[in-house]
Amino acid sequence: MPIGKMIQYREMQEHPVLRFHLPETNWISKARTFRMLDEYRTVYIKPNYGSGGTGVIRAKKLGRRYEIRCGSNRRIVRSHAVRKAIRTYRRSHRRYLVQQGLRLAKYQGSIFDVRVYMQKPESEWVISGMTGRVAAPRKVVTNYRKGGHAAPLSKVLLKVFENDRTKMKETLDQIIELSKMVADTIDKNYPYRELGIDLAIEKSGQIWIIEANPHPGHKLFKQLPNYGMVRNILKNKRRIRHWEKYH
Repeated sequence: MPIGKMIQYREMQEHPVLRFHLPETNWISKARTFRMLDEYRTVYIKPNYGSGGTGVIRAKKLGRRYEIRCGSNRRIVRSHAVRKAIRTYRRSHRRYLVQQGLRLAKYQGSIFDVRVYMQKPESEWVISGMTGRVAAPRKVVTNYRKGGHAAPLSKVLLKVFENDRTKMKETLDQIIELSKMVADTIDKNYPYRELGIDLAIEKSGQIWIIEANPHPGHKLFKQLPNYGMVRNILKNKRRIRHWEKYH
């Protein structure tokens, strides 16, 4: 059973730490979209259910005009045509939300985020893999299916923080801590044993929680030079199957 993005958001909002790492997220409406565009300049419009970056629309305020982008499709419109342009890319049977756009740090000229692969082989969550996920050139999403590629996370963070190893280590520790909190929060109501947690890092170093995906894929980790994370993931998948068989 998938988890809606809005339910995730509201459950994490109740957490005393996670709430400070959540970009503002609302059910979409014309008024909310324009209010958030005025405040953040960029917003992402996403289907409540879905993964892989499919159907994600980016709206960006450019002075008196607005750029509406979905995949490789792009329109520049005035304010009266924003709603119509967004609806062009929306699927009528899906419910959508609008989320605060972030000033993401870049790696080699492209935006990136962090994918943390969490597994629960027995009674405790463990991190089986962490990687930077770098968007393809001129893409607004980083997902593997949309051309995103893996890069070793420590290498990405060192570049972002200009070889400041202390800052890199602090950020890695915070990513680990937040990911475990997210998994424990979702675990209260959903019996998942695997989660792909996506986090974003702003230029300032602020970490944001984007979402948690049940049943994540692990192909992304095969792109890393070290195959150790893939071995970890596959080993824990076997442990999960064993646990489920005997409990």
